[in-house]
Amino acid sequence: MTDPASCAPGAFVSRFSSLWEFMKRSRRRNPLVVALYLNATLLAAVLVALLARGSGGPALTPAALAQAQPAIAGGAGLFVMPAQFSSNVWGCYIMDVDQQTLCAYTVSGSPPKLRLIAARNFQYDRRLKNYNSDGLTPLEVKDLWEKEQADHRVVDRPAPTPPPAESH
Repeated sequence: MTDPASCAPGAFVSRFSSLWEFMKRSRRRNPLVVALYLNATLLAAVLVALLARGSGGPALTPAALAQAQPAIAGGAGLFVMPAQFSSNVWGCYIMDVDQQTLCAYTVSGSPPKLRLIAARNFQYDRRLKNYNSDGLTPLEVKDLWEKEQADHRVVDRPAPTPPPAESH
């Protein structure tokens, strides 16, 4: 059991005030405590700054990875993408959106040299709907596209009706 004298209100206040004085003295003298409080204050300031940034700040629900990634490397209609053409042949693709061309380059040798291995205009390639074979030139693709368009014009339109004959 505890001593009844130690439960008196004056004894409690005396013990609390002496504990309080000890804590105040030890905090003043202990640089570790000062450093911890300073660290906590700085972290709180960083958190406030991040949250105050608004839409540019961190999101609680991040966007899908594909949405957050910028273009591979490019701008102003010219894009570069790294490529692996075989197990030990590396290079890149360059696509010019304005000229509608795709070029493939390999990098080899010592010192490394860039070599053009293929180039193609894809202006008419994008217009085909049912093409899945190999070896057509861009001009042949254009002809196929024009034939496809001519077929749709014939199939989709009703036959023209002749104008009524005028009677005099």
